[in-house]
Amino acid sequence: MGTSYRQVKERIRELERQAEQLRREELRQVIAELRGKVREYGLTPQQLFGPDLAALVRYRDPETGRTWNGFGRPPNWIRGQDRERYRIERNETAPSMATRHHPR
Repeated sequence: MGTSYRQVKERIRELERQAEQLRREELRQVIAELRGKVREYGLTPQQLFGPDLAALVRYRDPETGRTWNGFGRPPNWIRGQDRERYRIERNETAPSMATRHHPR
């Protein structure tokens, strides 16, 4: 008989181990190359990853710290409320962990 299921599964595990080792080795070089390009071109985090999401936050629930950017369906904590009560002043910054839209 040919190759068994167990042999194939073991070969897959071995290949996955080899692939992970190669990834780790190549990752060092990739990171070094990227850092070099960032320095060479003077790239900023905003250029690489887009705008800071905290700048998009418009409303914050003072009780929970949850935030909403004003787009899409409003979350329960602000639905039917006077939104001005929850508005974040432009000079106020939102905490970094609260910048994501939280479900109702």
